[in-house]
This record gives sequence, C-alpha cells and structure tokens, in this order.
Amino acid sequence: MDFELPDDVREFCEVTRTIVRDLLPYEIEFQETGTVPPIVRQTLVDNGYFGMALPEQYGGLGLGALAQAAVQIELARLPPQFWTELRPLMGPGAKNIMYHASEAQREALLPGMATGEIPIAFALTEPNSGSDPGSMRTTAVRNADGWVINGSKTFISNGKKAKYVIVYAYTDKSAGARGGISAFLMSADTPGFSVTGTIELMGTATPGVFELSFDECQVGPDALIGELGRGFHYALEGLNEGRMNVGATAVGMGEYALELAIEESKQRPAFGGVISDFQAIRHYIATMATDMRAARLILLDAAWRYDQGEKRRELASMAKLFATEAGSRTVDTAVQIFGGTGYCRGFAVERLYRDIRITRIYEGSSEIQKNTIARELLR
Repeated sequence: MDFELPDDVREFCEVTRTIVRDLLPYEIEFQETGTVPPIVRQTLVDNGYFGMALPEQYGGLGLGALAQAAVQIELARLPPQFWTELRPLMGPGAKNIMYHASEAQREALLPGMATGEIPIAFALTEPNSGSDPGSMRTTAVRNADGWVINGSKTFISNGKKAKYVIVYAYTDKSAGARGGISAFLMSADTPGFSVTGTIELMGTATPGVFELSFDECQVGPDALIGELGRGFHYALEGLNEGRMNVGATAVGMGEYALELAIEESKQRPAFGGVISDFQAIRHYIATMATDMRAARLILLDAAWRYDQGEKRRELASMAKLFATEAGSRTVDTAVQIFGGTGYCRGFAVERLYRDIRITRIYEGSSEIQKNTIARELLR
C-alpha cells in the first residue's frame, strides 16, 4: 500500500501552502474591516482554484476527490471567508450540474463557474427541513411554460451572490421524497425570487448565510436538471462527495491548530521553563497529533477509493464524522494550551474555534453520519 500522495497532487499542495502563507497576513485587515481584501479572491481565481473540481473541457482543472481533499486541507488554514465561494463549486450543487445537467446547461454555467464569474447556490435546506429533506414544502408545479416554483429555503451559502440557484422542490408529493423531488436550475434574476434575510453566524461566512423566497417563480421546461423525480437522489449523491470536502476543511483547521499549539507550548514561559516541559501539555499534544493523523488517513482513504469508483456512502460519512469530531477536539485543546490569549480576538486559534464548530452540523450532522454508517453496514 502506498500512503503517499501522487506527485502531481503533492506539488499542487506545496504550491497551495505557499499561496496560503502569502494570503494569511491579509487576515489582520479582514478582522479589522470585516471585508475580504480583493487580492485574496483574485489570487484564487488567477491560480485556478475556482475550477478545481470542474471538468477540463469547461475550463476547470478536473481534480479528483483525493486531490480536492488534499488541496482543501491546505486552504483551510485561511479564514473560511477567504474561500467561501469555492465550496459551492465543489459541493452538491456543482456536482448536480456536472453529472446531470443538460449539455446546454453545462455550457452555459461551467466555464463561468471555473473563472469565478458565475457564483452558484445549493438550495435544499428549509426552515422546517434540515436533516430530513423529505419534509420540504417547496413545490414546482408544471404549466404550459414550464414550472412554477413556490416556497422558501434557509441557511443557504452564497445565496446573495449567486447568479444561479439549484433549487430542490416537490413535483409529486404523492411519490414521496425518493420519487417526487426534482432539481431545477434557476436564474437569480427570475421574477418572484428574493433574498429575504441574512443569518449572521458565529464564524465561517461573512456576512452569513441567507434565507431565500420563491413566489410564483416561472422557469422554463429546460430548467429541470436531469430526470423528473430524481432530485433527492442527486442531492444525496452530491452530499456524499461534499461530506469529504467538509472533512478536509476540518482536517486542515485541526492540523493548523496543532502546529500553533506546539509552537506556543515551546515559547510560553511557566514556572521557570516553558509549558511544553509539563506532562499534561505533552499528553495534550500527543492526543491531538494522533487524532489528526487518523483523521487525515481516514479522509484520504475515502477520497482515493471514491476516485477508484468505490463511491461508498459509509466511507464518506466516516471521513466527515471522524475528521470534524477530531478536528474540533484538537482546536478546543489548542485554545486550552494558549490559555486566556486563545480566547481573544486576533489569535488564529480563537478564529479556528469559532469556524470549525459548524463542520459537525452542515452537509449532514454527526448524528446523521452515524445513521448513514450504520444503515449502510446493516444492509
């Protein structure tokens, strides 16, 4: 067994580490102003990161799951706000377009997505429908001109910037979630569509995530993505890969917190020495390092197998579950090692503490991952 990254992936990760190192100093400006400096986005666009997961024929880099995960581990050292727009381009919405959209839809969107000119949003979650998408209330009713969409969505990343929204709606309630939900591609310019609210978050996104409303939104027959009634399956398929991406983010945050904690422990004076002289701190670091190594290996194994055709839901769920839980433990311990300064704004570990918490919730909570793992194993 070869546990090393392929040479091309390793080289891309090294380039990414350098770019991240150059961009990290802009975090100070961001923390002071609340605005991401334009150079950050432009650097990511210029170096092809917006097209990482998108096919080469449409201007992307065509990276597989393993390469995406490895690169995201590096990007996760940056404040999440610096690369918020990248995540939807590797998430379920983008996968729906890549795998199931018509050729006309792909040609219209994918080149612009790869250059950052066409932001997209994935609109699945509703006020009364989070982990249970089957309880969604948004509907799409067929008429002579296509479909009329009515309903609302919430916690939608990129909702305000998106030029196109991938909307999931019931087209046949009697068929249930697995046969009655369909996916639609809708322009944000569609009459009746509006961003009705901003939900401010503890971390991760600025200014937050968004509430969307669909009031008699008329879309054409060509707005349907893939087959009628297959939207639920498409969403789950996209979430499978998306969960590994979330795991990669958590691994990157956890590894960064570990590095910061090690450095702090070797410098912070206490009782005539430094705190790394004490067994308690050494045990903390040993546990953190073991957690993060295990998380990295579980994640990269799942991603490698995905690229080999083993698109097993339990492996993606294991990767997300372990990586996010281990990453959260590691960041929490890093704050403990830093002491009071770790709880102060302006320190990276404080930012990591706020940002990593959501990884155990979105793209399927830890509890949902456990349900998925057990269900797949008990089949």
